Amino acid sequence: MSTGGKKIAVIGAGPAGYTAAQELSKNGYTVDIYDKEKRLGGAIYTGIPEYRMSKVFLDKVFASMKEDKNITFHFNTKIDCEKFEGLRKNYDKVLVATGAQIENTYGFEPGNGLYAGLTLLYDLNIHGNHEYYKKYKKAMVWGGGNVAMDCARSLVRIIDDVSVVYRRSEEEITANKSEIRDARNENVKFNFLCNVKRVLRDDSGAVTGAQLIRQELGEPDASGRRSPQSVPGSEFNIDADIIVMAIGQKVDLSELAEDLKITENYRTTLENVFIAGDAHVGPATIGKALMEGRAVAAEMQKD
Repeated sequence: MSTGGKKIAVIGAGPAGYTAAQELSKNGYTVDIYDKEKRLGGAIYTGIPEYRMSKVFLDKVFASMKEDKNITFHFNTKIDCEKFEGLRKNYDKVLVATGAQIENTYGFEPGNGLYAGLTLLYDLNIHGNHEYYKKYKKAMVWGGGNVAMDCARSLVRIIDDVSVVYRRSEEEITANKSEIRDARNENVKFNFLCNVKRVLRDDSGAVTGAQLIRQELGEPDASGRRSPQSVPGSEFNIDADIIVMAIGQKVDLSELAEDLKITENYRTTLENVFIAGDAHVGPATIGKALMEGRAVAAEMQKD
């Protein structure tokens, strides 16, 4: 297949982005990879704790890709709407592989002891900020996915008292069962069938705890799991001076272009703009991201 010297821009150096770049390079495309962080890896680098997954393999991937004359990295480069337009003008095709980095907070305002999950993990993983053990004594993590487990297991290494609040039962939890087992072995406590109703703060605005409300399970919802429903009059308070909201992420493509929407076959509403990875399918596994990278590379070579 002749590429005609085509140039590709990849936004995001996570597993979907770097895998697509590798596949495109094999077929003679010139690929520039842009990422706001200082190194390759995406959420593997910024969000997954070192104790759970060593980043050594990322160093090996990067070393190999640096030797590839068809691939150039541009780190510490955040792509906004203006830069995105520039990429569209200067490259034959653009791949959006930015991940799902917008965190759900359900109207709660972070600050003074209230954190979003990925923000906390970034602070611990990238900044190495372990000052938390000096500031906080009792932590509560709200959520039941792998991000929640990463937050809880990271915090229990520096704070003795850590609990997880999840609105469904243990049977419905989405985190890997091995993660729950390991968290329990590390003395993380679990409060199932509870949801956060209010975040409690003192007069200075600092977090002092949360008002929870007990849940009961009803009919299955769109996820196929039984839907939680609040039990009237079952509210109770728990103490915490740090609360972490690990209650899901979403994709916001308007950061690149207001009219950028996903269509089909890894394509978007903008000509020659493709999408893959978590930005395409929502938060998923590393394995899924790698598959997305290979699949989108094949689609980008069709025309």
